[in-house]
Amino acid sequence: MALLVYLNPFRFFKDFVRTPIEAFIGKQYLDYKKKTDKGINSIKDLLIRAGIVAVFLSAILWISIFMYVIFYYIYMPNVTHIRPVHLQFKPCEEQMGVCSFPSAHVQLTRLSSLLMSGQPYRIKLVLDMPETQVNKDLGMFMVCAQMRAKGGVFVSSSCRSAMIRYRSKLHQLIRTTVFAPLFLSGVDEEKQQIHVELFSDFVDDPELPVTDAYVELQSRFAQTYGCELHVQAHFTGLRYLMYYWPRFSALIGISTNLFFVSLIFILSWYHLQDGLPEFIKRKFAGTEVKIEDATGKVKLEKEEKEFPIFEDEALLEEFQRLEMKKAKD
Repeated sequence: MALLVYLNPFRFFKDFVRTPIEAFIGKQYLDYKKKTDKGINSIKDLLIRAGIVAVFLSAILWISIFMYVIFYYIYMPNVTHIRPVHLQFKPCEEQMGVCSFPSAHVQLTRLSSLLMSGQPYRIKLVLDMPETQVNKDLGMFMVCAQMRAKGGVFVSSSCRSAMIRYRSKLHQLIRTTVFAPLFLSGVDEEKQQIHVELFSDFVDDPELPVTDAYVELQSRFAQTYGCELHVQAHFTGLRYLMYYWPRFSALIGISTNLFFVSLIFILSWYHLQDGLPEFIKRKFAGTEVKIEDATGKVKLEKEEKEFPIFEDEALLEEFQRLEMKKAKD
């Protein structure tokens, strides 16, 4: 009967095929599940650490950009200040025309100061002069300006010569013919824009900051549509680099800020880490667990090395005892 039971194909299939396969599959499933659970935990820890690192990196980057922007707006002055110049004159009583030099008072600012101290500026007067026969016959004339501080305190003055540009009759005829549609439609006018540079390298005094300018055309026959006073910053050194190479200077500035801010963050992290509780250190750093694991490994290695030594000594003592027994016999 026992032989028949063992010869039963269903029993043979169950004992030697199905059961081993089920055991193998179950073992593989349990191993895979255990590894998957460990992997999920490790992935969660990795995602948490990656999120923390991403937050810190983004914070460091935005702090570096913000620092550069603040430095740019503090260090860099306004490039150009434009003020309209409304010329005034004394008309003649007995004849047509102007009986005094056209002059104007230009208020640069109502505050205590407008210009950045230590920064050179170019100050020029821009005149819109029509190409009339009077201006052509005028020739050279003088343009003078005075810079004054609050309360009318004199700071500096300058005078420069100017004149309308000469154009021959042939040049004027060709230009009038070509630009006739623009002149007739009012898009362009027969005028010239004269730039008179009054100060080439004006530096504002912090004790007497300039707040007003007085402009005068020293000619009674100069005809103008209007004029403006331009105060332009003349950059040199770092300001020149930051203004004319903004992308390169921004890259260098943000990279420098990023380096120092990262260094401060790293030093602060290690400094604060010494005062954190033990469970936080284990959570984020994991250094002590590694040290204990490493110590445990060292102990195991020592025990594995010492065990063969004790076994060899026991065998040696047994061999010596047998030799002594043989010698006695």
